[in-house]
Amino acid sequence: MTWDFKPSVVIGCCVLLGAYFGLVRWRARQAALWLTGVLLIFMVLCSPIDELADSYLFSVHMAKHILLVLVVPALLVMAVPADVFERALRYAPVRAAERVLRVPAIAWMAGVGVMIFWHIPALFNTALTNEPLHIVEHLSLLVGGTIYWWPVLTPLPQSRMRPVPQAAAYLFTSCLACTAIGVAITFAPALLYPAYAHPPAGAVAEAIRGRWGISAAMDQQIGGLLMWVPACLVYLTAILAMFARWYREEPEPAMEV
Repeated sequence: MTWDFKPSVVIGCCVLLGAYFGLVRWRARQAALWLTGVLLIFMVLCSPIDELADSYLFSVHMAKHILLVLVVPALLVMAVPADVFERALRYAPVRAAERVLRVPAIAWMAGVGVMIFWHIPALFNTALTNEPLHIVEHLSLLVGGTIYWWPVLTPLPQSRMRPVPQAAAYLFTSCLACTAIGVAITFAPALLYPAYAHPPAGAVAEAIRGRWGISAAMDQQIGGLLMWVPACLVYLTAILAMFARWYREEPEPAMEV
């Protein structure tokens, strides 16, 4: 397995980095978040991880999807400076789009819906053999994930979802949806993604099937468990962070004299 420097990915990552560091007045913490998000995109789509995910292990493919829809978008949204977004809101089309996209029901369906959509076996299997569709899959995961996180992590605090218990319910129901997907995959009575039943012959396949003892059925179960547990941990971590921030922002009761 080798690195595959796909032009579309390399150019896209360069544009993201150039636009941010060239046009945005950034702070170190926000810049680190943006850089981490872009590097993750590059790693999962250009490194040997991508070939491992597309040709050998469904579980690695699932991990890639979780990163693209949950982790990377959250990092990028948190990296956007408030002043940059305030300037963008001066334009009417941006204001109109933002009002629609931060509606919780729409954002929830964008983030959770895209995850459900691309794990429908017929669509998932087709995307593995159709490169243009595969690119669309990756872009839609990133876009859907960004829309999903926007109501919770938008740069403008006054625009974030309130009250906090409602935002927590938004995240928790997403966790339940991912759990349902994970359970369905983990306990499926047959192989849902048959491409992984016959990986390309060679040292990698021999290591997976022989030395590691990972069968196609076990690989599918591991992938389902990744959606079931680690993905839900992302949502639960966000819930805990939200309540911690809410607690810090609560005014202390006045002391009686």
